[in-house]
Amino acid sequence: MQYDVLVVGSLNYDILIQQDRLPQLGETFTGNALMTMPGGKGANQAVQCARLGLRVNMVGCVGQDLYGQELIQSLEKHGVQTANIKRSGTSGVGIVQILSEGDYCSTIIKGANYLIGSNDISPAFFQHAPLVILQSEIPESVVNDVVEQASAHGCPVLLNNAPARHIHEAVLKKVNYLVINETEAALMTGESVTDVEAARRAAGQLFEKINGVVIITLGEKGSVVKSASLLQHFPASPCKQVVDTTGAGDSFIGALAYNIVQGNALQDAIGFASRVSALSVQKYGGQSSFPALSDVQGACHVTPA
Repeated sequence: MQYDVLVVGSLNYDILIQQDRLPQLGETFTGNALMTMPGGKGANQAVQCARLGLRVNMVGCVGQDLYGQELIQSLEKHGVQTANIKRSGTSGVGIVQILSEGDYCSTIIKGANYLIGSNDISPAFFQHAPLVILQSEIPESVVNDVVEQASAHGCPVLLNNAPARHIHEAVLKKVNYLVINETEAALMTGESVTDVEAARRAAGQLFEKINGVVIITLGEKGSVVKSASLLQHFPASPCKQVVDTTGAGDSFIGALAYNIVQGNALQDAIGFASRVSALSVQKYGGQSSFPALSDVQGACHVTPA
């Protein structure tokens, strides 16, 4: 079967704790609610792509446990191809603390995500030049190998360097879309990125290291985009109520991927991705909160600031 998107990445079983604030060191704090659901940056991005109608092939590894089975079943429910997800060890887990205003912090346990190797990446995955999406929740060696193979087969590469880590210059030069948030941009540039102007500077610096487009997402402040023809800030789409920002970045990336596959203009792609991401934060959870194409058909484009 021919696929629009190849996602090589992580699958985590998420445990979400809703609480008013984070506890102080040594403090026992009572939370308000506990939720469990499938997650992981790779799986989330694959689901958002599929929810928008793309044909998605997911490559990764889950554990030989109940979590692993649930992770695979969730992908299949949304139409993602799971034949190339192997099972070994114990599944990756994410512990997510969601605060009352919708912000969150999380800790991940790598688990089976680090049991995927370069030998699990078949050249057949790159046939018909799908868009290749990667994150940094799997071994660096696998990311590097996938980028090399994708480039050799003429596949566009979208790298979400999250959690941020050092990427070799030769690998970055084969990345066509680098999507990161302000924290990740700060790590990659060595400069603080706390506002739009700082994001503009960081995007310009990182643009020189890749082969395409840099997008730095800034949460409620929108995003900054740098390509060969523009350096612009795009405000965030309006949102009725922020409930949970978990997975908002993954939703943005899935929507961006949809536009790349469709061949849409970059400015239109950012506006659409912003709208999709805004819809995703109005419900709890990652994959379960992601909108379908029908939910965003009437979305307006965002005008560059």
